[in-house]
Amino acid sequence: MVCKVIINTDSGNCSRLDIDKLLKNLGCVDTELESINCNKDWTADGYDTLIVCGGDGTLHNAIAKGYDKKIVYVPCGTLNETAHTDNPITCLGKINDEYFSYVAACGSFTEIGYSAKNKNKKRFKSIAYLPQVLKSYHSRQIKAKLNVDGTVIDGDFTLLMVLKSNRCFGFKFNKSYKKNKGLYLVAIRSFGQDTLLNRIKMFAPFFRVFFCGVYRPQKNKNWMLVSFDKLTISLDTPQTFCLDGEKRVLSGDLQLSTHTLANEIRVVKTPFLPRNKVGKFKEKH
Repeated sequence: MVCKVIINTDSGNCSRLDIDKLLKNLGCVDTELESINCNKDWTADGYDTLIVCGGDGTLHNAIAKGYDKKIVYVPCGTLNETAHTDNPITCLGKINDEYFSYVAACGSFTEIGYSAKNKNKKRFKSIAYLPQVLKSYHSRQIKAKLNVDGTVIDGDFTLLMVLKSNRCFGFKFNKSYKKNKGLYLVAIRSFGQDTLLNRIKMFAPFFRVFFCGVYRPQKNKNWMLVSFDKLTISLDTPQTFCLDGEKRVLSGDLQLSTHTLANEIRVVKTPFLPRNKVGKFKEKH
């Protein structure tokens, strides 16, 4: 097989990747290795297999460039949420024309996924996200109409999250996912403008969902976690979304559903160098 190996040097744990052992384990012969960072573009053209070494965002971009190719995911990021979800990955979430592997979300706290600095993630690992929690603790007012498998819900929300996983941001809260590995909508009602009182009010539903966990789909007046086949989110104003850790501004009607892959994505265990060694990657053919 003609392989392209992509190594994102901005990912949290890439410096310890044992690339020689990885290629040997995978049996790769005809291989091109390319080191990238979050600002460098690359192409999947001409290759039938992509070996993706990085975090959730790196995998997200690889899927966008070659979702119809064979993809091997080697998790080297900080949280690696996708790697903890399914192996192999047989289907993806789809929001309009873009695919995502585990989450598409807007509103309170969702900027955590794309705002932490790469140098901090490499140095402090998952702790690098903690300062972002405090910075993003805001009550949001996202006016939206939700059509969940034919049921219409109008309202203002502080969080809208579509999840294809049992976890997000390190919280393993969606306990239903083991039984039904589809898409889930997490919606938390807005308490109004971003005041101290409303920030206090929003603590309870966030704590209930993310810290206590949800064992079956349910709704109440302040939050819901429900599974669905098809969902339309109609936004009044453009919103900034986190798609697998990547920043996207989306607007209008958003159609969400699952997409079955022609070639499943294989997740492999990352071979790491000893902690006192750092990997240096040279592009080669």
